[in-house]
Amino acid sequence: MPTPLPQENTFDHLRRLDGEHVGYIHMTPEGGFVPFDLLHRQRAEPMELEDAESLLDELGLRMFTENWWLDVDGERMQVLIQEVRRDRVHVAPSAEGAIAKSADMRDSVELLLPTDRLHQENH
Repeated sequence: MPTPLPQENTFDHLRRLDGEHVGYIHMTPEGGFVPFDLLHRQRAEPMELEDAESLLDELGLRMFTENWWLDVDGERMQVLIQEVRRDRVHVAPSAEGAIAKSADMRDSVELLLPTDRLHQENH
């Protein structure tokens, strides 16, 4: 199971450009800042605050357009991320057809965060 997002000394990071929530920053007892993306995945080791903010700004909401796979009964199914909330993510199977990056919303799956069932690589 992935390392849980620390509850204490962790704050939302909003992108300066547009105020969009793009992740979380955890302040360590030693004074470093650890960036976590919207799926609660640690994206780097402790660093300076400005570096953690820049990393999360760069990652942004790109995750919504990337390919994702969900572990289901020992197999992987390609999905699209529909919505991310503080404690959960909703995904839907990618729909076959001519429409790029479309999802079958009838089969939406809700996962509690953090989760080890969602992957960016199909291997």
